[in-house]
Amino acid sequence: MAKRVMGIDVEPDKGLARLGGLSHVFHCNHYNAHLQMAVQLGEGIEEGFEPNRLLQDAARAIAEHLRRERGYSEAQLLEEYTLCGFGILKRIDDDTFEAERSHYGELTYHHGRPQPSCLFDAGFISGMTGREAVEVQCRHAGGSTDRFELRGSVDPLPSPFRHPDPLVEPPARFDFPECRVTDSGVDEQAVIDAVSGLELFGKPPEEGGNGLVEAFGVGLTFHYADYYNFISYEIYRRMVAIGVPSDMAREAFVQAGHVCAFNTLGGIMESEAWDQAVRPMCRDVSDWVHGIVAVINALGWGTWRVERVEPGRELVIRVYNSYEGVGYRRLYPADDSERQMSFLAMGAVRGIAHLLWKIDIRERPGLNEDLYMKTFNDPKGYWSVEQTHAIGAGDPYDRIVTRAPA
Repeated sequence: MAKRVMGIDVEPDKGLARLGGLSHVFHCNHYNAHLQMAVQLGEGIEEGFEPNRLLQDAARAIAEHLRRERGYSEAQLLEEYTLCGFGILKRIDDDTFEAERSHYGELTYHHGRPQPSCLFDAGFISGMTGREAVEVQCRHAGGSTDRFELRGSVDPLPSPFRHPDPLVEPPARFDFPECRVTDSGVDEQAVIDAVSGLELFGKPPEEGGNGLVEAFGVGLTFHYADYYNFISYEIYRRMVAIGVPSDMAREAFVQAGHVCAFNTLGGIMESEAWDQAVRPMCRDVSDWVHGIVAVINALGWGTWRVERVEPGRELVIRVYNSYEGVGYRRLYPADDSERQMSFLAMGAVRGIAHLLWKIDIRERPGLNEDLYMKTFNDPKGYWSVEQTHAIGAGDPYDRIVTRAPA
């Protein structure tokens, strides 16, 4: 059943979450940071190609679509920016915007030399105003705030996205007879109801908020699925086209999902909310898998089903209506040549296995970067991961298999 929250349609039974007619997904600051850095690895792969421009244009295309096709005003776009957890963005004068609070400016990070990093924000402002937006002051580069100057007007982008109604157009589907919830002590619907009742959306100051969403030890955003898919797949396809081995190119994006699993899914399993709503249902470690999968089914990532779990050895997950699979199919409808394209799901499934059988999250080890590097991401005991079925290749679901090393 749909749950409507402040204009947001959340339908966990279908794996969908929508706002303004567009699919959205919950993701953390660590995923946003690592995905942006993965895209920036594309620097120099083609003459004249600029990954930072891709990051901005993907956000610009979203805002232009909402403004031109959905009739959003500037005020409505700024309200949605806050609702999605990106912060508080304000127009200072005719030529200047400032982010009083900023997810990308405050909660993400950049491994390398200091540089302006609020590329999503700049693109969003450009799409909202129809003018080029340049970040002239950035917290990541030592500034006290994130400030953007508007330059000359820009022509609308030829949108790379198709925005059909996900409730009508294939390949989304809503019946999963071949893989229903397996035997478990976890009441999936009770978990979904508990997650749906949490305050996971940004609020403006007049409602007592600061435009950011901080929960489970991370900063969350209710981000645009099309944005994630386009920036990931455009860089991946370009890297492979110039001869980068597909497994090497893929791993940069899978790793972003692995980081997300450690911080977000691990943070959830160490949280008080988990202890109250989920942990009492867990009879054994397999139920911990079912519990976190139930949480995932409230995040807009698709409908996840546990096909098989052999503790310490193998975990198999099916994902119906995967936002990655559906998104890839719509972006590149003629390309069904690859099946290992659901990067976030691959990293997350491997991450769930690592949370339970590499560091044992049940013992509450305390999540930090040192633990991630020394244990969670240590090559010793690293699980393999493979996608065997893909919506993007015409299969009815994505299927992810992760196995312990021999």
